Amino acid sequence: MSEGFVQNIRIRAARRIGRIDAMGTAASRHLTGEELLEIQAETGFSLARLDYLYGHYQSLDRDSEDRVLRSELLRVPPVAAHPLAERLVDAMLHPSLGFRHFVSGLANFRRGEPLDRKLAYTLRLFDEDGDGLLSAEQCHALLARLPATRRESRAMRWRLNQILAEKDKLDAEDFGHITRGLDLEQSLSLRFH
Repeated sequence: MSEGFVQNIRIRAARRIGRIDAMGTAASRHLTGEELLEIQAETGFSLARLDYLYGHYQSLDRDSEDRVLRSELLRVPPVAAHPLAERLVDAMLHPSLGFRHFVSGLANFRRGEPLDRKLAYTLRLFDEDGDGLLSAEQCHALLARLPATRRESRAMRWRLNQILAEKDKLDAEDFGHITRGLDLEQSLSLRFH
């Protein structure tokens, strides 16, 4: 199948759900059909999800320089429901550089994204010095924000202390070991209501 053929199918599908008009532009939304399809290819979000997110993004309050307010980003439903919402906004979404930047940051936590990739981005949210490793303090802060039962939290802290007895900083592999048994695939994914 040619790329043009696939793109035509996507545009026809988008027209069917009323998102793109006959001219190929996003209906009264300021995104061309081509831009919408590019963003879909970059992020993996469906056209319906992009339309949903675009509607929310366009409705957010902005400051005097037309930048989306941090507090507004925290109110977008999939962001607000995420256990790491504040870190996600601070590290990846704010200051917002436009809709494409916004959805690119969210795409790291969409359903269907591989767990190892979600874990890597989760570590980036807490890695303040950018060395790819988490200090004990950063690891404790991250674990405190993960949805877990008391028993799971105790088990994670015990595993963390075991690793910290051997080294000062933790990497993604260590973090995977510490969080073993948690359903991070589910809890780190964005939820759309």
